[in-house]
Amino acid sequence: MKTRRGLTVKNRSRAGGAEGFSLIEVMFALTFLAVGILAVASMIPAGTRGVSESRTITSGLMAAQLKLEELRGTPYSSLAAGSQSDTVSVFQRTWTVTDSIPTAGCKRVLVTSSWNNERGTQSTTLTSYVTR
Repeated sequence: MKTRRGLTVKNRSRAGGAEGFSLIEVMFALTFLAVGILAVASMIPAGTRGVSESRTITSGLMAAQLKLEELRGTPYSSLAAGSQSDTVSVFQRTWTVTDSIPTAGCKRVLVTSSWNNERGTQSTTLTSYVTR
């Protein structure tokens, strides 16, 4: 240490105690950081696929739910036994009304919504009962 006019000045040479980071240390740190960022970035497409698939499943379930609610709102005497189907957007809906299940005076309403995706044909089924 040197003194000039009452001020102490430190000698900043790197020979004795190395202060700071060397170029090799910085390169290793950047390499590890890049590997970590690439690992996280590779998960983004899988997350996007999952969100898209969930949206389709929810829409298919909602199509079935809407039809089930419509049929449940139909008077008992107007519900004819049998199967029918229609198409809403990309969803094929099929509903079946069955008399006297599980007991007399009760009708079972079964609604199935199906659609195609990269995994093949997917479907969801809802069941309800209508009484007199």
